[in-house]
Amino acid sequence: MNNKRSFKLSLISYAILAGVMSSHALAVDGQSEEELEVIEVRGIRASTEKSLNTKRFADGVVDSITAEDIGKLPDATIADSLQRIPGIQIRRSAGEGSTINVRGMPQVTTLLNGEQFLSAGSLTKVQPDFTDIPSSLVGAMNVMKSPTADTLAGGISGTVDLQTRKPFDLAEGFTGAASIEAARGSYSKETDPKAMVFAGYNGDKFAVLATLSKDEVTLANYRLGATNHGWVGAVPESGECWYCPQTDMNGDGDTNDAEYTYVSYGMVNRFTDRERTGANVSFQAQLSESFELSADVFYTKMDDADRQRGLMADNAWGGHWQWQDQHDPINRGEILASGHSLYTAQDITLNAPRVVAHSESHTNKRKSTNYNIELVYQGDGPFSGKMRFITADASRSHTENVAQGYLTNGLAHGLRRNEGNGPIAVNPGGYGPNTVPMRFDFTGKYARLTPPVSLEGEAFGSNINRYSVTSTYSENNYDEDASLDVLRLDGEYEFDRDHLNAMRFGVRFSERDISRDQYVLLAPFNNPLGEGSVNVMWKDQGLAAFDTDGSGGTPSASAGDLTMGHDNLITFASLPEGWVQSVSDFGPNSIGSIYFIDPKQLDDPFAFQNRFYPGNVRGMVPGSSYKVTEQTQSLYWRADFTGDNYQANAGFQYIKTDLEIAQNVIGDSICTNCPGTVAEDAGDVITDKSFSDFLPSFNLSVNLSDDVVYRAAWGKTMTKLDLQQIAGGLTISRTRAGDDLAAREGISPDLLIATNATMQGNPELNPWRAENSDMAVEWYFSPSAMASIGIFNIKLASFIESSTWLQAMPDGDEVVRREVTVNGLVNGAGGTMSGAEFSYQQAFDFLPGMWSGLGASFNYTYSDSESGRTDLDGEPLPLEDNSKESANAVLWYEKSGFQFRLAANYRSKRLAEISVPYGMGDTAIWTEPTTYIDISASYDVDDNFTVFMSGSNLTEEYETNYAQWKDNRISQNIYERRLTFGLRARW
Repeated sequence: MNNKRSFKLSLISYAILAGVMSSHALAVDGQSEEELEVIEVRGIRASTEKSLNTKRFADGVVDSITAEDIGKLPDATIADSLQRIPGIQIRRSAGEGSTINVRGMPQVTTLLNGEQFLSAGSLTKVQPDFTDIPSSLVGAMNVMKSPTADTLAGGISGTVDLQTRKPFDLAEGFTGAASIEAARGSYSKETDPKAMVFAGYNGDKFAVLATLSKDEVTLANYRLGATNHGWVGAVPESGECWYCPQTDMNGDGDTNDAEYTYVSYGMVNRFTDRERTGANVSFQAQLSESFELSADVFYTKMDDADRQRGLMADNAWGGHWQWQDQHDPINRGEILASGHSLYTAQDITLNAPRVVAHSESHTNKRKSTNYNIELVYQGDGPFSGKMRFITADASRSHTENVAQGYLTNGLAHGLRRNEGNGPIAVNPGGYGPNTVPMRFDFTGKYARLTPPVSLEGEAFGSNINRYSVTSTYSENNYDEDASLDVLRLDGEYEFDRDHLNAMRFGVRFSERDISRDQYVLLAPFNNPLGEGSVNVMWKDQGLAAFDTDGSGGTPSASAGDLTMGHDNLITFASLPEGWVQSVSDFGPNSIGSIYFIDPKQLDDPFAFQNRFYPGNVRGMVPGSSYKVTEQTQSLYWRADFTGDNYQANAGFQYIKTDLEIAQNVIGDSICTNCPGTVAEDAGDVITDKSFSDFLPSFNLSVNLSDDVVYRAAWGKTMTKLDLQQIAGGLTISRTRAGDDLAAREGISPDLLIATNATMQGNPELNPWRAENSDMAVEWYFSPSAMASIGIFNIKLASFIESSTWLQAMPDGDEVVRREVTVNGLVNGAGGTMSGAEFSYQQAFDFLPGMWSGLGASFNYTYSDSESGRTDLDGEPLPLEDNSKESANAVLWYEKSGFQFRLAANYRSKRLAEISVPYGMGDTAIWTEPTTYIDISASYDVDDNFTVFMSGSNLTEEYETNYAQWKDNRISQNIYERRLTFGLRARW
C-alpha cells in the first residue's frame, strides 16, 4: 500500500528544532532564579486540601484527586479512585475498575501529563484500559469537564489528565519510599502479592526519580444465567423462520404464542489472573536560568488470563428452540410484528439436547512504552515557551481457546460420529438419547441452573466416563501493534495591562499507526479413504470433512461419511493426569461436582490443539485485519483575562485529521467447518478520509465574595474515532442446521447455516461532536471545605450508534438461502445529555479534641440523556451505560497517625446494551442499581513506617441484568470482596 509520508522525527531533527528555539529564546535576558517552596502532601486531609486548591484556581470546570502519599491513591485502582469524582461512573473488568464515563458518556480522552499516550489494552481508542496502569505510578488526576483551547481535544464529556510525580517537586536531597502488601479475595482464596519501590534525588540543578511497581492478582468473577446476551430469540409457534418450531410449545391448543429464550444458560466459574509491571523514570535539569529540560519514560506490562469453567445447557441452535417448560409465564402481549403473544418466565425447565462442561481461556500479553522529552523556556521577559516530543510504541497479543466436554451423547440433537460402522452417538458414554431436564431458576437472589439429582441411575455428572471432548477450537486471536509520534510547540506572551493578562498559542503534529492481524487455528485433515486434505477450525467430532462413501452432497455422518473424530475419541478419562478437575464452586451457588478440563491447559492454543489435532497453523481473517494511519495537525490560540474579581479565557483549537484505512478484500475460503471470513487476502482496499474541526471555547470564573466562585463555560468538543470501528470487517456466524431445518429446506443436517452477522468496521463513520455548556457555584468556606452545585448540557451534533438490518448471507456451502440480521455501526444525529451535580467536602477540624480528626464528603450527579432510539414499548432509550443518578459518600478520620476511610458508591440502573433478538425489535438490556462499599485504614508507626489495610466491595455487590422488563432477569456478574494488608516505608 502507499502510506502517506510519515513525519517521524529522529533525535537529530529534534536537536535541530531545539537549537532553533533555543537560539531565539537566548536572545532574551535571563532571570534570577526563584526559590520554590516544596509542599509535601501526605494524608487524607492534605490530599483533600490540595485537590480543592486545584479545583478553585482551575481554568475551567475541573475536579481533582491527589495521592495521599507516594504511590498511594485513595483507592486500589485508578478507575476506583476516579469514581469518587462527581459525574464519573466506572465499568468493571473482573471486579476491578477498567474504564470510565464522564457525565454518562465513555467518549473521554485520557492524557498523561497533558498529552496523548498509548495504553496497550485499548490501542485503537483514546481512553485506556485502566487495569493496565499500576495506580502507584500516578501522583494526581485532574478531570476537566469544560474544554480549554490549549488542552488536547478528544473527549466529548471530559478529559482525564494522569499526572506523574516530577523530580523537582521533591524535597532537596534523597527521597525514598517502598510498600509491600498482600491481598485476598473472598471467593478466589488466593494471597496476591504487590510491591512498589520509589527513589528520587533533587539536587541544585538536576533531579531524577524512578518508580517500579509489581503485582499479581487472582480475581473471582462468576457468570450466572444467559451466557451471551446476543444469542436470543422470540420464538414463534409455526412461523416461517429457520428457527421457528412447528408445534404448540405451551400446549394451550393454539399456535399464536412465542417464547422468549436464550440459546444457552449456565453457571460459569471464572477467574482472572493478572501479572502487572509498571515503571516510571523522570529526569529534570536546569540548563540555565532560562531553560529547563525534562525527560520521562512510562512503561507498563501486563500478562493476564481469563479462565472459565462453566456448566452450560443449550438448545444446540438447530431445530430445538421449543425447549422450554415455563413454570411462571408472563404474557407480555401481542408486541411482535408477527402478531404472536410473547411469554417470558423466570422459572423454567430447559429440556436441553446438549449439556456441556465448557472450558475456555483468554490470554493477553500487553506492553507499552511512552517516551517524553520537553524543553521549557522561561526568561525574564514576557515570552515563555516549550517544545515537546513524544514517541511511543505498544503491542497486544490476544488468544482464545475452547474445549467443550459433552455430558450428553449428542443423539437428542442429531449429532453423530461415524467410525466406519455407521452413525452412532458422538459421545457414546454420555447421557441420552433423551434431553436432560435442567432447571433454570431466577426467582431468588441469584440465578441458578440445577441439573437433575440423578440420571440413568447415578448422580448427574459424577461419572467421568460420561465426558468427552467433542468440540475444540481457537478463534478471535489477534496481534496488535501501535506507534505514536507527537511534536508540540507552545508559547505564552504576558501583557502588563488591565484585563488582558496573557495570550497562549501553539501548534501540534501527531501520527498514530495501528495494525491488527486476526487469525484462527486450522488443523489439516486428510481424507481417510482417498486423496485430499482440508483445513478445519471447528474440530467437532460429529462433523465430516469428506464424502467418504461417494454419495455426494454435504459430508455427513448420517449420510454414511466418516467423521473427523472417527479414530480419535477424546474421553476425559484418557486425558493426562492433572488435566481434569472436579469443580462445585459457582460463587454463591453450589451444586454437585462437575468435571472440567483445567483451563490453564488451554492458555497455549497451539500446544493444546496440536495434542489432539496435529499441525495447526494460523488461518488469517482478512476481514478483521487492518492497518490505519492517523495524522493530525492542530493549532490553538487562547487569551487569558483577569480583573479584580474575575478570570476568564477564550480561544479556539483547530484540528485537521487525515486517515488512511487499509482494509483487506476477502478472497476464497481456505478451510472447512470454519467461519467464511477465514479466507485468502485478495488485496487491499485503501480509503482516505479527512475532516477538520474548529472548536471554540470560553471559561469564566467570578469571585462573588472571598469564598464564593461562580463559574460558566461553553465550548465545542469532538472525540477521535475508535480506529477499530472504522477498519474492521464482516463476520458471519454459522451453526449446524439440525434435523428439522434440514427436512424443511432439503439440506444436510450437518450444513453450517448463516444465523447472523456483524459488520465490525465502517470507514464512513464520523467522529462524535458536541456543544457543551456548564454553570456552577462553588463555596470554599475553609481550606478543607467546599460545597458546590452545577448544571451542564451536552448537545450531540453527531454520534455513532449500533444498528441492525437484514442482508442475504451465504451458508457454509456458499449458497445464499436466507436473509439474516446484521449488526453494525452507523452515524447518528441529535441526542442530548443534561443534568446537575452537587458536591460537599469538609474536614471537621473545628470540633473539639479527638473529634477534630473527622471529615466527610458527598456528591450526587443527575444526568438525563436521549439517544433517539426507543424500546419495544416505544419508550425512549438513554445513551448506553449512562446511569441517570450516581452518588458517592465518604466518611474519614485522621488523627495522631491513624487514618480511616469508609466510602460508598451508588449507580442507578443503566442501559447495558441494546439487543435485537430473533423476531423482535430493539430490546433494552438493563443493569440493576449497584452500591459498592470500600474501607481503608492505616497507622503511622513512626515517621518512616506505616501499616495499612483496605477492603473493597465489602458487601460482595454483584451486577444483575434484565431484558426489557424488571421481572425478566437474564444474567448476573458476581464479584468478590477483597482485603489487603501491607506495610509502607519512606525515608
